[in-house]
Amino acid sequence: MGDTTRLKRARLAFLDRSETPLLKDRTAMSLLAVATVAVIGWLDSQYGAHLSFTALYLIPVAVIAWYIGRAGGRVAAVLAGAAKIAADLFPAVPQTGLAVVWNAATIIVLSMVVGEVLLRLQLALDSEHDLARTDALTGLQNTRSFHELAVLELERARRYHRTFTVAVMDLDHFKSVNDTLGHHVGDRLLTEVGQALRANLRKVDVVARLGGDEFTLLLPETDAEQAQVALSHVRIALRELTDCYGPEVKASIGAVTFRTAPDSVGDMVRLADTAMYRAKAAGRDRVEAITMPEDATQLEELEITALHEFLPESAS
Repeated sequence: MGDTTRLKRARLAFLDRSETPLLKDRTAMSLLAVATVAVIGWLDSQYGAHLSFTALYLIPVAVIAWYIGRAGGRVAAVLAGAAKIAADLFPAVPQTGLAVVWNAATIIVLSMVVGEVLLRLQLALDSEHDLARTDALTGLQNTRSFHELAVLELERARRYHRTFTVAVMDLDHFKSVNDTLGHHVGDRLLTEVGQALRANLRKVDVVARLGGDEFTLLLPETDAEQAQVALSHVRIALRELTDCYGPEVKASIGAVTFRTAPDSVGDMVRLADTAMYRAKAAGRDRVEAITMPEDATQLEELEITALHEFLPESAS
């Protein structure tokens, strides 16, 4: 079985596990809400002549609108209206035809209003959730989102003994772009770099901007050889892109392939960051690749020497 097939199956299995409970919850809540409408309609038919049950219909409608959306909310509103009609047509104390129509119209309108309000609230919360995890300039994942996704990948790697690669990329001489062409050009460069990274990596790969001109890549199900190929494509794409902003603007990349999951997200990013600084110290515009735990000794040496070699030079 090829690596691509295994990756697709692993991805589908992950999505199935993450989405199935949600679907079950939505189905259960919807059935419960419909049953609640029926119960309220029965109570309304028995005691509606003396007690108003109109507001109670809003509760199950609100639940369905929250879990299913606008269409589900409107269907629930119609069901609530139908229950109200039935309660008014077969009450313990008969009502006039005008009262039946008025009461049914009232419950439908009120239910739709509540459903729409709840839907807009949910959309606003979803939008806020997305903004809190997205870099405003590039549209990539931000630090918070990267950490959450990396934690999930660590857990998966530990459970299924999967190999993955983490890379930290820093643009060489990015400061010169801001100084000579202006910060608006620098921002455009960062945006285009983000687009190039996304275009040259898989959909399952995580691309994040952690700040400034530093980007972090998380490549699931990727060994050292596969990572070298992917990062080579990235370097070629970035070289073509950055030529427009100055011949000295390149990318230094530090990559660490983990055959055994590290203790924490902080550990894996720190090791990749060390490899990136070593790439800068070794001449920039290159990939410094390490495999753990095989190259643990080499990485320890890099941690000792990389910053010492790099500090006298500019980080940009």
